[in-house]
Amino acid sequence: MAERLLSIVVPTFQRAQLLERCLISVERGTHCDFELIVVDGGGTDATPEVLERARQRIGARLQVIREEPRQGFTRAVNRGLRAATGRFITWLNDDARPMLGTLDEAVEQMQAAKADVGLLALFHRWHGTKNVAYETNLAGRCFRLLHARGTLFANFGVARRETFASLGFFDERFQVQASDADFSMKVWNSGLKVEPAYMTAIDHDEHYDARRDADEKQIKADNEALLAKWEFEHRKDDHEDFDPTHPCTLRGRRDQPAMAV
Repeated sequence: MAERLLSIVVPTFQRAQLLERCLISVERGTHCDFELIVVDGGGTDATPEVLERARQRIGARLQVIREEPRQGFTRAVNRGLRAATGRFITWLNDDARPMLGTLDEAVEQMQAAKADVGLLALFHRWHGTKNVAYETNLAGRCFRLLHARGTLFANFGVARRETFASLGFFDERFQVQASDADFSMKVWNSGLKVEPAYMTAIDHDEHYDARRDADEKQIKADNEALLAKWEFEHRKDDHEDFDPTHPCTLRGRRDQPAMAV
């Protein structure tokens, strides 16, 4: 199979209407040679009909992986990452909608990036005010990038396929939360950089529903596990300031043997 330029991995479960909006946003706003890999958590809603309509529009560029039963966000993303054929890979939530040209712009920046750039972080809608590293206004709306204890990370990002493979994809010890932040930490710890993808914007609802409520306990456990794995201190005011000239608190570890990822 010929290598495509970009693989877009979208895990989904029981959110057919949101998924359709996401897929249409990708299709209409992305012009590079891409494939869509949707990992369906085996729900009982109209997701199969949504995927069939998408297949009629984009044909063989759509690949569907069906789980029985749902395995959680991280395992779903990893199944898509391992199936990807693109030179570059990104991931989206099923309630995310890339703005026009966003994924094309991110790919162009990744193509032009130096070899030490491992991951580009895409700006996204974030309504909170804490942990904000960068923000930009596009189309009259504010989009942000976040940091964890001073370390920039990508809620949504674009990386080379070999970067995902060499770092072992997402850590499946995180089930529904924190795996994207953890992957960014692994990129930093490997000696590569995580940089902003300027002029990119992902509209993202953070849609709350029964699935989200059911995952709440695991979300808290995943976030605690992230702090423990990377030895982050408990929250203090002086750890909340983000310094763009030193965007990674893990930098000192590069002089030591790399920690297990």
